[in-house]
Parts: sequence; C-alpha cells; structure tokens
Amino acid sequence: MNKRNALYGLGILPPLVPLSVYAYKALQGRGCAVPQNHDVFLSFRGPDSRTGFADFLYSSLVAAGVHVFRDDDALPIGEEIGPELLRAIRSCRIAIPIISVQYAQSKWCLRELAEIMDCHREHGKSVFPIFYKVDVADVSNLRGRFGAALFEHRKVYRDSSEEERVRDLSEWRKALASVARIRGWISQTIANGHEGELVKIVVARVLTELKTSWIERLPLFPILMSNHHIRSLYYYYSKEKRRHSQCQVFLAFRGPDTRYGFAAYLYISLVAAKIRVFYDDDTSIIGKVISDELMNAIDHCKISIPILSENFASSSWCLRELSYMVDCKKTKGQTILPIFYKVKPSHVKYLTDCFGDRLREYEKRCDRDQCEKWKEALKKVGSFKGWESERINNGHEAVLVKRVVQEVSRLLKNPQTHDRHLHPLNIDSILG
Repeated sequence: MNKRNALYGLGILPPLVPLSVYAYKALQGRGCAVPQNHDVFLSFRGPDSRTGFADFLYSSLVAAGVHVFRDDDALPIGEEIGPELLRAIRSCRIAIPIISVQYAQSKWCLRELAEIMDCHREHGKSVFPIFYKVDVADVSNLRGRFGAALFEHRKVYRDSSEEERVRDLSEWRKALASVARIRGWISQTIANGHEGELVKIVVARVLTELKTSWIERLPLFPILMSNHHIRSLYYYYSKEKRRHSQCQVFLAFRGPDTRYGFAAYLYISLVAAKIRVFYDDDTSIIGKVISDELMNAIDHCKISIPILSENFASSSWCLRELSYMVDCKKTKGQTILPIFYKVKPSHVKYLTDCFGDRLREYEKRCDRDQCEKWKEALKKVGSFKGWESERINNGHEAVLVKRVVQEVSRLLKNPQTHDRHLHPLNIDSILG
C-alpha cells in the first residue's frame, strides 16, 4: 500500500477528485495566502539589533541553508510593508521574534507579534522567541520599557477612533503576554551572554524543526491542517508517537538556588546513568507553552524529584509543579523523592522559616484556594522520605548525588517496590 492509499485508509485524505475540489475552494477562500517561500520570519526592532545580533543570526541561518524573511531584503520594491509582512508571517513555518528593549516602541513590531501569536494559536505555527537583554517578566507584565511603550502608543492613538485604539492595544498586550509564556532563549543566560553561542543554538534548533516527515512536506498539508478535525487527529497521533520517548524523571528546582550547581550536577549524573530526565532547559520544549509542557512532563514521568531549597517557595511555578506532583501521586501512584537542599524538612512540613514567610506573602495577593493547595503540597512533601543535604556525609553533595542516582535506578528497575517511598515516615531512618 502506497502512502496516499494509506492515508485514504486512515480517513485523513478524501478521494483524489474531491480533494482537488476541496483544495481549489480552500485556496479561493484564502485570498491573502501566498506561496511558502521562506522557512523563518525574523521580527526585530531595527535600532536594537539590525546591524548586530539580528544580522548575525540572519547570516548564520542563511549559511545553514535556511530561507529567512526579514523586512529589509525580502520585500519586493513598491509593496506596502504592512500587508506584505503579514502575508510573509502566515507563509513562514517558523517565526523568531527578537524581543529587545525597544521592541514594543515599534507599532510594526507589535503588529507582527500579534499576527505571529495569532498564527501560533490558530494554526500551530512554531514560535521561537529570543528575549534579547530583557527580563521575561517585564514582557509578560508590561513593566519598565514595555509598559511605557504601550502608554505612549495610547497617547499617539488619541486621534484614532476609540474602537480602533482599544482593539490594537488589547491585541498587543495579549501578544506580549502570550509570547512570554512560550519557552525561548534568554540571551543573558546563554554562555554568560555570549551571542555567538546563542546563534549556534538557535540555528541548530531551527534545523531540527525543519526536519519534517513526508506527510508534512505534501503541498496540500497546510490546507489539510486548516481543517480542525484533521489537525486534531494529526496532533493526537504525533503525541502518541512521542510517548515512546517520554522522560522517566522530572526535576523541579528554584533556578537561582541550584541551576548552575547541585541541580545541574544531579541532572548530568542521572543522564550518565542512562535515565531519561526532564530538565527545564530541554531544547525540545523551545517554542512551546511552558506551563503546558511542565505539567505534561510531570504527568508522564515515573519519578519526580523536587529540590526544596531556601527560595523554592518564592516561585509560584515551583509551587504549581509541586502541587501537581502530589496530585499525580494520588491519582497514579507516582513516586516523589524530595531533596531538602540546605533546609530542614520540618520547615517545609510545618511551613516555618522561609516557607511560611513566602506563603503568607502569597495569601495577600493570590487566590485563596490556590494558596491552600500549595500549603497542603508543601506539608505533604515535607513528610515524605527523602534526603537532607546537610546530613549526607557532612554536606558532601557528590555523595548525595550518588545516592539519589542509585535510588532512582533501583526504583526504575523494580517499580513494584516504590510504594514504601510514598508514605510519610520518619525521614531520619534513611538519612546519613
């Protein structure tokens, strides 16, 4: 059976003649559609990066054989910039918005971003954001230059109709908040801000994304994917295929406390033991909604290892992860192996010291029910068996990592023996 007949059998492709008619009608309904001539659309604020980072990235992508659209050399002479840019966004497979300090000062950049995020939401377009010398939280919460830029646009729009002003400003706010939720690259954190290394990483990820299956290269694939039912079926089978490579262990930690120290060492050691570990720096989640990927990873892992450090409860993300771990333990019997990193288990269990302080702060500004869930999760995990770092060989972290790896390896080989590690017992019985 050839590939086309196989698709007929699955019900993904209709017979040839109706498909041709369907394609013709679909193209008629897409008067603004253009041929997909480019792989990547670069969106950037010229004064920030046109002759620097953006140019370096563009040249490197082109050198790697990637067809890149950028507004200074891909637009035909005499075209109106606005409509042509929007058509280019729709036709490219990957969009890379370079969110820099002055990005939001440009209405064109904001219009591009709004269209990019609309295509991401409606058609699953890949979006790989680069947060270039900016704080992601500033982008998400419209702080600093981003909030000021939106305020200035509002003043400039004074002569426009109220409806137009409200619509555009709302779309721009929504686009900035949405792109901040997608996992991308933060320039300052890549190789200590070394831009050459960041460019290499971005190019490698783009090339990986462009390696597609034969069905995705069909000329009619974009048209087929415009149908909700076909798109849902395609994503379902793609997800099932990915399940075979699901990670076994989920690491949760507060970045500033342990990312470049203990957490990194533990991750490397687990991988060296041939254990599949989900780490929030995993390049496979670039371009995906962070919250969805984190919860999905916890859901499919067999073991979760929360590294409860001094500032763990300072992160609402960490608390959400911990709460979902506890839910998965209740519903699926998953294992939680906590590491109390330079904190006492009693501080976690009884919400004292820094853990109590952080929860009281959340109670002032967060949903009450959410705070209660976080409290219960901390209390629960604080009573589980685990490791107290400062009691392992006088705080020798290499010894602690070795013990964690040994225990994880044992549990993965003998899953039926994991239940005794899930119940609240005296932690002193396994420490030291």
